[in-house]
Amino acid sequence: MKPSISMALLTLPLLASAPLAQAASHSITTFIEEQDLNGDGKVSMAELKAGRQVGFIKADFDESGSLTEVEYVSEYEGRLMLQLSKIADPEKRTEEQQRQMRQAHVRFGVLDTDKNGLIDYNEYLASGVKMFEHHDRDKDGFVTDKDRVLLEQAEKDGKGDDFITP
Repeated sequence: MKPSISMALLTLPLLASAPLAQAASHSITTFIEEQDLNGDGKVSMAELKAGRQVGFIKADFDESGSLTEVEYVSEYEGRLMLQLSKIADPEKRTEEQQRQMRQAHVRFGVLDTDKNGLIDYNEYLASGVKMFEHHDRDKDGFVTDKDRVLLEQAEKDGKGDDFITP
């Protein structure tokens, strides 16, 4: 399913002041920072899906309805360079860039679940939904700081977080 540009345009007012919601982070705190498009401190499934749709359209440079590895990795590299510009030590910056770019290629391979060399919108969305469901520890339909506290308590109780996904 190729997301429509007209549907994405409907979400642009919501996204105007928010960071690009592209990655579905393993850290609950980072997940909320990246996916909380309206700044209310919580992420709903609708918010996640809106951000993922816009992120996919932005990354789909050739508008083919799927992401090539070059599109996926290039879009990520652009965002990464902005983040890395905050690291003053050039050696650490270069080291982190190399590490992150290796991981971007690995993530592409994992997200391409049908192994056809492309990530379609459903594959792209599925990874975000999976991470949302994992982070929503209290299953109330929102990812909030309360979920981070619940995870920390589970880790303290020896029921750590062994979830692995891109």
